[in-house]
Amino acid sequence: MKLLFEHVQIAPDRSWRGLHRNLRAIPFEWHFHPEYELTLTLGSEGQRYVGDHIGSYGDDDLVLLGPNLPHTWHSHNAAPPAAGKIDMGAYDLDLQAKPGERPHQAFVFWFTAEWIDNVCATMPEFARLRPVLIDARRGVKFDALTARKVAAFTPRFDEGDPADRLLLLIEVLRILLDARERIPLASERFDATVPDYHEATRLGRVLDILHLRYVEQIGSRQIADHTGMSERTLRRFFKRHTGSSVQDYLMGLRLGRAVSLLLSSDLPIYRVAEEAGFQNLSHFNRQFSRHRGMPPSRFRRDRFEKGILQVV
Repeated sequence: MKLLFEHVQIAPDRSWRGLHRNLRAIPFEWHFHPEYELTLTLGSEGQRYVGDHIGSYGDDDLVLLGPNLPHTWHSHNAAPPAAGKIDMGAYDLDLQAKPGERPHQAFVFWFTAEWIDNVCATMPEFARLRPVLIDARRGVKFDALTARKVAAFTPRFDEGDPADRLLLLIEVLRILLDARERIPLASERFDATVPDYHEATRLGRVLDILHLRYVEQIGSRQIADHTGMSERTLRRFFKRHTGSSVQDYLMGLRLGRAVSLLLSSDLPIYRVAEEAGFQNLSHFNRQFSRHRGMPPSRFRRDRFEKGILQVV
């Protein structure tokens, strides 16, 4: 579950590359790449990680990601993040949905910054896309209506010659221009600048520890000991590359896990708190209310009484 660089190969005779994932579960694959990515997720629920954003996602999830922005989706029914090095997409063969199974689908569009900049510069009709691309530096989620409009094009996703596929992407980008709502995901302070290889490896080690041990009472001192840094250096290093403090990041992981359990299980609240790494129920209730605007019991009740999974 290290921070991985994904090499996206776009053929010389193509403007973009697509990937259709049709899986029984979406695994945790924390990665980044220099291309823009537009991902439409259908028939799935879970946690979305983008930069320092951790939030729930549901059906009709449409997100545009800027270059080098770390991200992953992780469905509720997927295995916990794995330790050690993984290969991007290595799980896909094992997780392919079988006939009769309800698949978790992701339709991924990749295109380069150079290509989309040229589109905006040479096609005045797409000049309005520039603010959308600026928002994408933090990751941006589109409203459900826009997602459903893009979903209408998915039957053509794997079909057609290169020219047909280019027209498909142009039509999809055209839909983004009229989106009713764009919700930024990562915080304004998050910096998606690519770290060099040494720093990316070191950041990966820190993230490994955080994601594997966030339910424990672990803090900056223990992490610094495990990564060969002083506590002060760790804090500055982590803040520089994630825009978040170690403690804030840990809190995000714990609350994200709590939300997942509240929506996917009938565990009592005190057990949800324990499973998410909170030793004190009152502290859990206080932190949940502070970050979600309501206590966890009301959060769970509201979602299921309305019969709607509300995502952020």
